[in-house]
Amino acid sequence: MLAELVKVLEDKRKDLEGELAAIHEKQALLQAEMEQLAREAEERERELALISEQSIRKYKVIWKSYIPPNPFPCPFCFVFHKKLSPLEPLARVNDVVPFKCKVCEETFEIPVELLYA
Repeated sequence: MLAELVKVLEDKRKDLEGELAAIHEKQALLQAEMEQLAREAEERERELALISEQSIRKYKVIWKSYIPPNPFPCPFCFVFHKKLSPLEPLARVNDVVPFKCKVCEETFEIPVELLYA
């Protein structure tokens, strides 16, 4: 009987060692994920800070200075990278004209009635 009870303890020890190893592995993965989320949060906070009332006003001034057929500047490139990157019009879809930035590749959908308002 003693041998059987010792075997049960040894088996339980092996099971617990495996479970503990799995927990440590999960902790490492979660730690890496938390670090990645922290970096992403910092980037979003940086971007949020860049979209200020002042940067929006500056973009409006720049946008109003563009006259078709000159391409309008990308608002993201202007605010985030201080660049005047052209928006390229794509094929019209119903009452919307999509524009794609040649630099950051972001797409903006503008209703036709607001296009040159």
